[in-house]
Amino acid sequence: MRARLRSLSGRDQAASAFGAILLRLCDSVGAPGAALVDPEGETVDYAGTIDPFDIRIAAAELRLILKEVSAVSIWSDTDEIILRGSKKSFALVAMEEGYAIVIQLLPHCFSVSYRAVSEAVREASSEAGLPLASRYVEGEHWTRVEVRPTPGDERRPHAIWYGGTWCVVEVLGRYHDADLDRGELGYRARLANGAEVGLVREQLGRWYAEELPQL
Repeated sequence: MRARLRSLSGRDQAASAFGAILLRLCDSVGAPGAALVDPEGETVDYAGTIDPFDIRIAAAELRLILKEVSAVSIWSDTDEIILRGSKKSFALVAMEEGYAIVIQLLPHCFSVSYRAVSEAVREASSEAGLPLASRYVEGEHWTRVEVRPTPGDERRPHAIWYGGTWCVVEVLGRYHDADLDRGELGYRARLANGAEVGLVREQLGRWYAEELPQL
């Protein structure tokens, strides 16, 4: 909780809806910071527990790297860059019209949850009025959800927070998918309204629902 409180203090600009989206992303992937940058590398907004100046500079530099990489014909369609370091690691995810989300990761990290990233990209694109990149339109639609685990087994879902209340789910079984990373668990579950959804528990204990029906 202290880390989250720090992320909302010491800001050098007023918080926006983008900041809330980025804060949720940081919490989802355990990142110390994230920023949304425009085509020129200027920070639109940021979130995290690190110095705002540091994430602004990192975001601008990563956006410049994307520009240089994209200028090479064979890499012109680059939509993600990950830099792994012994002290800091970074991920850049390209959005439409030159915007991008830059995430500072933990040292030696070389991956980031695509479920968390895709949710952040969808939300940020909607907030900015940007078209959604085709890879997110055509790909799986994941939404982070709060899950109440089964008593005695924190890795098995009992209920999800859905429609403003706890909704008990019927677990239909486990599923094994090539997209599940090591340490992740996948379930097929049925909601009270009869809809079936996929539920995945990631390594950090965050839960995601696939194609969760909108109320």
